[in-house]
Amino acid sequence: MRNKQNEISLLKHSGGYTLLEVLLAVTIIAIGVLGAAGLAGTAIRSSFHSQSITRSVNLAQDRIESLQSVDYENLELDDTTGRADLRRDCSGPTGPASRPVYTCTPTTSTITIGDKPYVWSYTVIYIDLDNNGTANPTADKLKRIDVTVTWTDALWQTQKSTTVTTFRSKG
Repeated sequence: MRNKQNEISLLKHSGGYTLLEVLLAVTIIAIGVLGAAGLAGTAIRSSFHSQSITRSVNLAQDRIESLQSVDYENLELDDTTGRADLRRDCSGPTGPASRPVYTCTPTTSTITIGDKPYVWSYTVIYIDLDNNGTANPTADKLKRIDVTVTWTDALWQTQKSTTVTTFRSKG
């Protein structure tokens, strides 16, 4: 008789899950899925941002390599007849005599990579190597070139930029 009661008791409790257990399980799964979806959105935004930064750095490096074809003496001068991708309008100098800065804007400054436009420009800064208070590109023989690439971030609708720096010496 006792075995019969235990058997009946087991049958009553092993019939399945209660509605409360099912609702609790569904709630826990929903919280996990929503958390994962939030992380996926963040990962996608970070991926697009990283891709834009990588493209801008690669473009800046490419422009620095292209500027290697420009004579040392002409880096900060207007050029309307040379290579089409390096034609530019330059202004300056600004700043002190020990560090004059020339700002150059290429006439074809917008380059589209993928579906995103990137705008590049550069500055040339004379370096006063002998520290006499006047930077002279002929005597000091060193110029710093900063190539800046700017774009609009599609997700945050803000202006972003990357700057890559190199030095050119005469000779």
